[in-house]
Amino acid sequence: MSKYLYEDAVKQLQESGSIGLVDLKSLPHEDLVELFEEIKVWCLYANGKADKLPKESKKKKRKKKE
Repeated sequence: MSKYLYEDAVKQLQESGSIGLVDLKSLPHEDLVELFEEIKVWCLYANGKADKLPKESKKKKRKKKE
């Protein structure tokens, strides 16, 4: 069984507009915190448009650059 990660959660939100509690529970804590922060920004500044939710984790982008 593959691990449920930030990218999977974002994809699910973009496709269905919702995410289940079981899925949230299976996210690693670091990804969960980042997802909630992105959702807050997304709701405030993107008016909840699913296509504007960042597809890739910002933390993982930073690690790739380093």
